[in-house]
Amino acid sequence: MISLAASLPVGARRGEGRALAATGVLLLLAAALPAQAQAGPAIQTFDIDSQAAPSALLHLCLQAGCELAFVQRPGQEVRTRAVHGRMSWRAALNAMLQGTDLRYRFVGARGVRLWVEPRRPDVRRPAPTHRVAAPVAATEVEAVEVVGRLSDQIDRALRHKRDADVISDGVSAERIGDLPSANLAEALQRVPGVAIEREVGEGQFVSVRGLGPLFQSVTLNGAPVAFNENIRNSTQSGRQFRFRALSVDLLAGARLTKSAAADLPDGGIGSNIDIQTQGGLDGAPFLTARLGAEASERRPDLGPDGSLAGRWVSPDGAFGVVAGLSQEGRAVRYDRFQIMRYGEQMLDGRTIAVPNDVRTTVEQEDRRRRSAFLGADWQARPGVRFDFDALASTFDNAIREDRLVFGLGERLMRPGGAVQVRDGVVVAGRVVDGRIDNNTEFSDQSHLNLAASIGAEIQHGDWRLVPRVSLSSAHSVLETPLERLSVQSPEGVGYAFDLAGAADRRKAARLTTDFDLLDPSRLTLAQLAIRAVESRDDDMTAALDVRRRLDWGSGGLRFTSLRVGGQWSRRSRDYRRRDRRAALRNEADGIAGLFDAAVPADVFSDLVGARPGPWIVSDFARVRAAFAAPGERADVVFHPGDLVATGTDLQNSYGVQERVGAAYARLDFEGSGAGLTWSGNAGLRLVRARTHVEGARMIDAQGRAEVRPVAHDRRDAQMLPSLNLAADFGDGRMLRLAASRSLTRPSLADLRASTVPASVLISAIAVHGQAAVDRPEPGVIFSGVGGNPALTPYLATNLDLSYEITGRRTSFSLAVFHKTIDDFIQAETAPETLVFETRTGVAVHADVLMARPRNVGRARIDGLEMGLHRRLPGGLGVWANATWTHSRLENGERLTGVSDLAWSINPYLERGPVAVNLSWSWRSAFRSEADLQGGGVSAFVVGPAGYMDAQATYRIDQRTRLSIAATNLTDTRDLAYEGSTARLLQLGSAGRQFAIGLEFNW
Repeated sequence: MISLAASLPVGARRGEGRALAATGVLLLLAAALPAQAQAGPAIQTFDIDSQAAPSALLHLCLQAGCELAFVQRPGQEVRTRAVHGRMSWRAALNAMLQGTDLRYRFVGARGVRLWVEPRRPDVRRPAPTHRVAAPVAATEVEAVEVVGRLSDQIDRALRHKRDADVISDGVSAERIGDLPSANLAEALQRVPGVAIEREVGEGQFVSVRGLGPLFQSVTLNGAPVAFNENIRNSTQSGRQFRFRALSVDLLAGARLTKSAAADLPDGGIGSNIDIQTQGGLDGAPFLTARLGAEASERRPDLGPDGSLAGRWVSPDGAFGVVAGLSQEGRAVRYDRFQIMRYGEQMLDGRTIAVPNDVRTTVEQEDRRRRSAFLGADWQARPGVRFDFDALASTFDNAIREDRLVFGLGERLMRPGGAVQVRDGVVVAGRVVDGRIDNNTEFSDQSHLNLAASIGAEIQHGDWRLVPRVSLSSAHSVLETPLERLSVQSPEGVGYAFDLAGAADRRKAARLTTDFDLLDPSRLTLAQLAIRAVESRDDDMTAALDVRRRLDWGSGGLRFTSLRVGGQWSRRSRDYRRRDRRAALRNEADGIAGLFDAAVPADVFSDLVGARPGPWIVSDFARVRAAFAAPGERADVVFHPGDLVATGTDLQNSYGVQERVGAAYARLDFEGSGAGLTWSGNAGLRLVRARTHVEGARMIDAQGRAEVRPVAHDRRDAQMLPSLNLAADFGDGRMLRLAASRSLTRPSLADLRASTVPASVLISAIAVHGQAAVDRPEPGVIFSGVGGNPALTPYLATNLDLSYEITGRRTSFSLAVFHKTIDDFIQAETAPETLVFETRTGVAVHADVLMARPRNVGRARIDGLEMGLHRRLPGGLGVWANATWTHSRLENGERLTGVSDLAWSINPYLERGPVAVNLSWSWRSAFRSEADLQGGGVSAFVVGPAGYMDAQATYRIDQRTRLSIAATNLTDTRDLAYEGSTARLLQLGSAGRQFAIGLEFNW
């Protein structure tokens, strides 16, 4: 038998040429364009009098946390200008050196290199009678390379937090690299208030302060971005940014803003997460190369990693270009032990909950991330700067899932069967007249992200103008559509299971059968179902920010700046889905020849005690050669656009267009009194939006099923005030207060004008007509999901209070927060009579339990978050955070994606060239909604889980660093259940991951 991994559907129709061509075109176009303004440094209050340059510069960098290289020769004393008011440290430096002989160049995010520009001798003077000393040559001090350790990065992040004019946190590229992080979500989980959701062992979505991923507004360098959609099953994420699709190699970091301000993009009741890339003039020239590999204990084949990045700066320092390429490969195996929900059966006159089936799934994924980035800055003249950035990223994921399904339900009640019942739930049993389904799913996901933006920063006197235009696109397609091959054993097979205590131990005691799972000759074909999905999101945004420095006020209050601006965005989504059932090209060939491999022998060794051995599985290449789509395609690999849409296809597809316009005004102020200084900003943002939704609905037209288009338009407007106050008590102590109104628009998937019954129900009615409704086969479920274009946005009232202490060896923060959200959206189920089409065209009516989103009322979130960084003797230290959240709807239900408690503890050791970092992250149980293997989208609970990661680095020399990393050292097993742990739904295990890398810097 051949290796199972060899049958992964990699590249069945992978559009590598399309992705690489798009990347190349993007980079070529970018080379000819100016650049977009990056998010500026944090704003602080400076009060530095005119004085000798060394003293002034030292004062500046002690306050701002910058690093400088400067030598002044004897006899060349330079006095700086006074600097007073709120501004970035870079603006303060520029103002300080105006009119002096000092010149400077910024190095990295916090460094600056200074030198003295000598004055030319006055040639008009009469010749002196004594010898003139030779002119002093310009002195430029080479920047001293500072090796950024984790502790330094934490301190820098805390200084940024202290200097910010809102409540915020952040991570830098160096901090991301100091701990194992497959993507940005896994790096952000170590920030106070943040928890993540994992998918197949890897971070996917980010929740902040008690609100799930829908409530986080994600931007790239301050500009909105398009979102990739889930194309794997019926669960759609809408506006949730899928962090798995973005490599972290080429990022400069991320800034997470937890309190609103009028100039920030709206949409994030939970937070705004701004993903940041490097700029062409953000530092000195460099070249960095990284080589590495990743592997897991269950998939030993190495996944190659590599990146190359560099920056070039013109000799006069006016123009800079930064660019990079990266690739990351990872092979994983995820074992799932599942129960497909619970039905009701009668036993001895009472109703008991019975598992519908038990299934074992071995999922193998071959993931590959590729990214290309280009940034350029041009300082055209003093006060005029242009910026451009472009990012292309692809995430390809070839997946195969091999599954056994042991039918239960009413089979447990048949003669000879036996059950064990605890608290009204069947937890163990034996079936003597059963059937086992052997099915395999193949798919090849391709996600392409393109983003580009261009802007300028123009300063004239007290005025600053920042115009910006951005374009982004997210394209998700199944290059190999979801191919679900289902074959079945004969009736009368026996098997037994035991789930008692499985949720507590995260291991089932037993799942055994007397059926030969390695003999394909006893299997018969049930079906090959095919689903092709393609989703495209596009976003175009234009923004203008105008700032006027002020010096108004009297007494203890002074207004320092006024900002006004606006933003206009156009966003669209086109989601297309096609479902087909394939047929054998030659039925006489049978199906036994499709099987020539088996799952690994160690599957479920950590999830099931007594378990069935390996089972026979199919080969994708043989399946593809044996089947065709009757009447449409000679092949079973296609895109939605390759087929003529049926009524059901159109009912499953939808389009959404949004037009959003916003205008804002923000006033910054500062003052002093009662022994402290304080600052803040107050603003108002007016937002108007228009939404247009298109879809289709099946109707009965005189006994024939016909599809009719539907459309829905909605307009809304909101006024969003905000206030941020910060009181500085000195000695690194800061008290902050924030109050605001904010909004999050409904998920694009929730707004869809579509109706999506369970695919197994659609297939059954298409083939069997009314008989599928009157006499449904086992496993056919009468449920579905749909959208609701009439939804109104979430509107929240937010209150935040935080106290921060930033010290040399200890830093601490404590924050309390409250949010009241009106018009909260929750899925509700209700019966609907739907019309289905059959192969003969006759309309069939069926009552289906449909889940649709609705505005259900008010939600309340209260919470507390803490952060700590403590430096200990001997190079030891620890940074940690914890968040407690209480979130409920008016009816008492929990909010989706919210844990009551989450924390992260991260000790480290830094000694000489060696650094060792550990991370232990944990979150309590939380409510979720998803489609669990075709059972329809419904709610369940994800059990508590903690993950231990570690990384060790050794600096071989100043240019070379070796790193070794391991993730999930605890070998954590995932848990999901329905309501209570007695109704187990899933146990999952991804195993440990290991990586090694070598980094070179020039």
